[in-house]
Amino acid sequence: MRPHLRDVPIPDLPAALRAAGLRKPDFWARRLAVRIHLHGALSWEDIAADPEVGPRVRAALEAAFRMGPQLEHAGARVAEDRTRKDLWRLAGGQIVETVLLRNRKGRTLCVSSQAGCGLGCTFCATGRIGWTKNLTPGEITESVLRAQALAGERVSDVVFMGQGEPLQNYDAVMAACGNLHHQHGMSISHRRITVSTVGLIPQIHRFVADRQPWRLHLSLHAAKQTTRERIMPIARKNPLPELLAAMRSVQEQLERRWLTFQYVAIPDVNMDDEHIDALERELAGLRYIINVIPWNEMGAEYRPPSWAEVKDFTTRLRRLACPVKIRYSGGKQEGMGCGQLSAEQIEVAASGGHLLAPPGIFTA
Repeated sequence: MRPHLRDVPIPDLPAALRAAGLRKPDFWARRLAVRIHLHGALSWEDIAADPEVGPRVRAALEAAFRMGPQLEHAGARVAEDRTRKDLWRLAGGQIVETVLLRNRKGRTLCVSSQAGCGLGCTFCATGRIGWTKNLTPGEITESVLRAQALAGERVSDVVFMGQGEPLQNYDAVMAACGNLHHQHGMSISHRRITVSTVGLIPQIHRFVADRQPWRLHLSLHAAKQTTRERIMPIARKNPLPELLAAMRSVQEQLERRWLTFQYVAIPDVNMDDEHIDALERELAGLRYIINVIPWNEMGAEYRPPSWAEVKDFTTRLRRLACPVKIRYSGGKQEGMGCGQLSAEQIEVAASGGHLLAPPGIFTA
């Protein structure tokens, strides 16, 4: 089958166009990349709107590549705090989501890398629907460009924290990151593209070996192996000592000043002093930030913490002598928060005690 033109990574376009018989492939690669990955071309007619694209070039492109929308917009929801969620239907019928978060520093788009997720983390709604498909680079970048167009605001940051485990779809995610960063694409800074992983050790080592420039955040959620295995089944195959050794290599070999560990705060699970002691012990020697995410209701056996509990927990974390941030999940009352993305297949229970916007806490 002919490849979709949007699925060809920008650095690979010259060779692909040369193979398609086009003269001046470098010239055409630049023109096509801008049309597709910056202006969001969705059809051959959009490509032909470039005055340089004549009948001969278009015929050569159509013979070698497919073109057209890879996603169908399947609906949108806007929360009271203006967080926006868009639903996208893939060709196979699966639904994925993007969530646009508005904050003081810009506009952050949370994107999906898979349809569903097969890792089964017990605190996450996406894990309850299972994995069905890896997204292609083109599907990922199309979701970003079209979500931006629908919102009418420039996306400044992209975070791979939507549906799926990005490192299970390593090649497509890295290609999408490259396209989003490329000067002929959206030119998003590498410091503003974040890949979040539950901790797949072989892929983290590959990330380091490939010297990927994107930020890599670890969903840690507990520094006790027994707790991680309880709430994150994948931890059984990725034990904590080896996982933290891999993250140490990220810091040392990629010269990252700070590592960010995401920590979903769940009462009676991982917020007691024993778990803080474990953090202090296991993370010793690393320069790190703890990004606390109060657990968002999604119908599991847990309960969300009150803000009083969150404040107490973060106060006790001060003895770690590291920066501690609290991530407020925008739109969580509308099923748009961290851990709630489920393609609208799971009913989101009412919030259990969270304030809509606690004073002084903003979306990270």
